[in-house]
Amino acid sequence: MRASIAVLAAAGLLLGACTGDHGAKPSPTATIGFADCQKNPTTCNGGDIKLGGAYTYGLDQPVTNWNVNTQEGNTPATRQALSGLLPQVFKVDPQGRLQLNADLVISADITNQIPETIVYKIRPDAVWSDGVPITADDFILTWKQNSGNPAHCTTCAPASTAGYDLIKSIVGSDGGKTVTMTFTDGKTFGDWKGDFSNDGLYPSHLATKQGFDLAKPEGVAGAANWFAHTVPTWSGGPYQIESFAKDQTLVLKKNDKWYGKTKPSLDRITFKFVLDPAAVLPALRSKELTGMAPQPSQALVTGVAGTPGVIYEIGESFTWEQLTLNTKNKYLADPILRRALFTAVNVKTIIEKTYGAYDKNLKPLGSHNLMPGDSGYKDVVTGTGQGSGDAGKAKKLLTDAGYKIDNGHLVTKAGEVVPALRLRYDKGNTVRAAIAEQVAAGLKEIGLDARAEPTEGMGQTLTAADFDLVLFDWVNGPLFQTAPERRWATGAPGNFGGYSNAELDRLVHQAAIDIDAKHAADLLNQADDLMTKDAYVLPLMQRPTLTFTYQEYANIRDNPSVWGPTYNIQEWGRRQNS
Repeated sequence: MRASIAVLAAAGLLLGACTGDHGAKPSPTATIGFADCQKNPTTCNGGDIKLGGAYTYGLDQPVTNWNVNTQEGNTPATRQALSGLLPQVFKVDPQGRLQLNADLVISADITNQIPETIVYKIRPDAVWSDGVPITADDFILTWKQNSGNPAHCTTCAPASTAGYDLIKSIVGSDGGKTVTMTFTDGKTFGDWKGDFSNDGLYPSHLATKQGFDLAKPEGVAGAANWFAHTVPTWSGGPYQIESFAKDQTLVLKKNDKWYGKTKPSLDRITFKFVLDPAAVLPALRSKELTGMAPQPSQALVTGVAGTPGVIYEIGESFTWEQLTLNTKNKYLADPILRRALFTAVNVKTIIEKTYGAYDKNLKPLGSHNLMPGDSGYKDVVTGTGQGSGDAGKAKKLLTDAGYKIDNGHLVTKAGEVVPALRLRYDKGNTVRAAIAEQVAAGLKEIGLDARAEPTEGMGQTLTAADFDLVLFDWVNGPLFQTAPERRWATGAPGNFGGYSNAELDRLVHQAAIDIDAKHAADLLNQADDLMTKDAYVLPLMQRPTLTFTYQEYANIRDNPSVWGPTYNIQEWGRRQNS
């Protein structure tokens, strides 16, 4: 299910993609602990906790790389496994909002607009687990790893260069506890809060201790590689690693040098790698697992609901399913045909046949850039009829433009039969196979033959534009300004279907550099209107989340970001009365 996430990370698009105030949480299952999550998403399943105890949290992917600044390391599993170690300037809360991490910094503010300048004030007592202070040098190392500039790092392959590629300088003062970041003259970056937040800081002093000269690009490359392939013995968070058994367990213990306000109560947290989906329920029922947030399915939700002592919540993530068309296809180059095609697809039926089986609150997504509940969200799709499954309306669009349906086949006004369209999706992905079946059924109503062709390499399929129609996902988050330009603009790395609209290019660029997020959202809605009329991408729905835990544990709750429930790992604990 996450195959395409790695693809988008490699394109530098995974986390810079993002959304704002994700305040509209879906109705959680009405069970003890999660019953008030719709009204109080940041505090639900709370309660007084006691010192001591252990917790075992499941991860459904292995950790193969320990550096989240790299393409390989930029996975949900690695982020969650390291969530108790990595210092971040801003953290994502369960409403999908970025909150200043007051454990690490006192403040992070724009102090000048021309050139755009950000000043971070690091807490004086913020230290690594060996007692060495966290300083500007750690910020500089993160910048150099992610800038994409070979003058900074010879071989770094960052998950995303967003924002980092625009930085002119980072200077430390006050003993390294004040960090001044200045962007290149004439460049601004609206999503600046994502820097040092989407990823996290790594200890530069340990890289230097290993002999890497961080003033040289080859030294930074060596350090990045060392962090990637060395199990961390360090921490800048509430926990640190005690032991690691590949593909089995990762055990955390308390970091005695933790400087944050909330001291962890659990003595141990074990991440158990449950790589076979069929093994999740047996592990939960035998209490080998205490909790997890895996990719849900109807069978898994039913099984979790039937496990005594377990509570669960179903929510919606920042990941959204969509259908992209290849505008370089001779026939799909016609926007009228594209509009008719999208109109023939019934998104509500797709939801009912897939995620809607267990998420009754799931609705069609009406935006390419924002999520329901976000400040600025606007449904630009529903009013056009796209996604409605209205075959009559779709046929009228076609016949008015000179098309006709002859013996069940769509014929152009030039008399050509539109040939079969290749519909690609990840091999083995049963949800997308079901979506493809529904898409094909809708298109058959207007004389189009969509032939499902699973692919074993979605990355290659996308970058080579080896499709006519393709199903994959985009991953959003708490930032929304930068991603649209990297996805939809002419020639952008994520614009796999070759779409081009000069006015949209202007709008998404202005949104990316706008320091006023509210104005940027307005610009993106204008761009969204254009792209919807051009019928390039049909948003389908958000992907549901499933979070479950044994009820004697508090402060474990859903979070729509890739950090999942581990965003507040230091607050996890056993209830006082357990």
